[in-house]
Amino acid sequence: MSTTVHQGAGGAAEHDEKQHAEVAYADKADNNVVELNAASVALAAAVEAQKPSLLSQNMLKLYFIMAVGYMVSTMNGFDSSLMGAINTMIPYQRSFGLSGAGSSTGIIFIIYNLGQIAAFPFCGFIADGYGRKWCIFIGCLIVVIGTAVQGSAQNLAAFQGGRFVLGFGAALASAAGPAYTVELAHPAYRGTMAGMYNNFWWLGNILAGWTTYGSNKNFTTAWAWRVPTIVQAGLPSVVMVLILFFPESPRWLIAHDRQEEGLAVLAKYHGDGDENSPIVQLEYQEIREQMALFRNENPWWDMRELVNTRGARYRLYMVIGMSFFGQWSGNNVVSYFMPSMIENAGIHDKNKQLLINAINPIFSMLGAIYGATLLDKLGRRVMMLAGLSGALISYIMLTAFTAEAEKKASLSYGVIVSIFLFGIIFAWGFTPLQTLYAVECLENRTRAKGSGLNFLFLNVAMVVNTYGISVGISKIGWKLYLVYIVWIVIEMVIIYFFFVETAGKTLEEMKDIFDAPNPRKASTRRTKVLLNQGTGAVLKVDDV
Repeated sequence: MSTTVHQGAGGAAEHDEKQHAEVAYADKADNNVVELNAASVALAAAVEAQKPSLLSQNMLKLYFIMAVGYMVSTMNGFDSSLMGAINTMIPYQRSFGLSGAGSSTGIIFIIYNLGQIAAFPFCGFIADGYGRKWCIFIGCLIVVIGTAVQGSAQNLAAFQGGRFVLGFGAALASAAGPAYTVELAHPAYRGTMAGMYNNFWWLGNILAGWTTYGSNKNFTTAWAWRVPTIVQAGLPSVVMVLILFFPESPRWLIAHDRQEEGLAVLAKYHGDGDENSPIVQLEYQEIREQMALFRNENPWWDMRELVNTRGARYRLYMVIGMSFFGQWSGNNVVSYFMPSMIENAGIHDKNKQLLINAINPIFSMLGAIYGATLLDKLGRRVMMLAGLSGALISYIMLTAFTAEAEKKASLSYGVIVSIFLFGIIFAWGFTPLQTLYAVECLENRTRAKGSGLNFLFLNVAMVVNTYGISVGISKIGWKLYLVYIVWIVIEMVIIYFFFVETAGKTLEEMKDIFDAPNPRKASTRRTKVLLNQGTGAVLKVDDV
């Protein structure tokens, strides 16, 4: 279908639809005309009318704000590497009478997740009621308190109590962090800017890996595990201080009848100070229109709006799916139990295990950063499926090498290669999307509640997974990997047939996708658009 459109970037369009008819439009050879395959005509026109300056002063400020927001993600990454590393330390095992595997170790690991589950009811209450900034601040403050308790623990009960408090605070900050970065990200670069959030999980992982490696090498007392535990409070402390000087989410401001403040934030960071910028006006009007449709009360404790329509339920399916897929794809085995995996492969030197544990996340983070830059170009679905395909191949290699390494020690290096390969490919395709995708699928008014629910399901998945892995590794060893091979295949089938594409659309435009009879099909539909360069005027629209 062809559509002739006479439209400025910010104005209303007049459509004259003529199927199988010839439409007059500007010659594509004209240097002032550009052809795009777009998911959103309105966004493509707005961007073309006023292309963002990536190195403007306000954009550089936005990058800094986003980078501090990304640091929230380091909390969970730090803890996963920290616990996997100190779990192998003799001083740690001696302090609490542990062996490094089995149900006791699994319980210590999941106490952190139980704290995150306990925080769920408070996520929407604080993030919706008092703002994304304050939810992040309070979460980081609680993390610092939990770290102090954990780092100074003299017995197992105190250590577990500290981990529970730490998990509680991390959940609050992590529920608001993704919403804050997604809602502040420039719509033309949302995939890269907001996708970078979860990549900082690896920065936390790297910091913990090298801290534990250094402390184990230099201390033979309890300080071997206390030092990295105390360092865990470093980045949350930085976030806690700096977030107080940053703007609130413009969508939260507009939703709380602070339209002028919200428009000012959009103008400063998305329009380079111009309130009449086409992109700013497009976002502002879409946010206000969506808010006007749902002006009923939205109490923090009422979860019905997450399931009260077919579109809302489909959104929730995406959130739940991403929560479980993000934890059950074999990545938790590598994150929490890499030293044990290396031990099973025949490498018994503790310092060598911790060195490998410290090096691996560097490569994974590089893969994740590169993957984030491709999200808007390749789309979310392609990245997920490609990442899982690589993960599947890596796990098949890991299973084969580990099984044979028992007979031939030299194959243990094949295990290490498989682990590194898995980390790089999974991080490339999946890490940037683990928080971004769920937040994109949620509406503005349910984003905080939905993000809290996302972390609830995520931690339920991690509790089951982490405890099961701990017991499974001690009971059946490498045969546990076969379960993940089967599960990854199931994930790929579900993603292909049901997951929607969110790239190339504003957050508000996702409503049309989820209200469609077939959301997955509607989300993958593209539109060929002819635009006038400079003015952003739409000259012709064709369905691809």
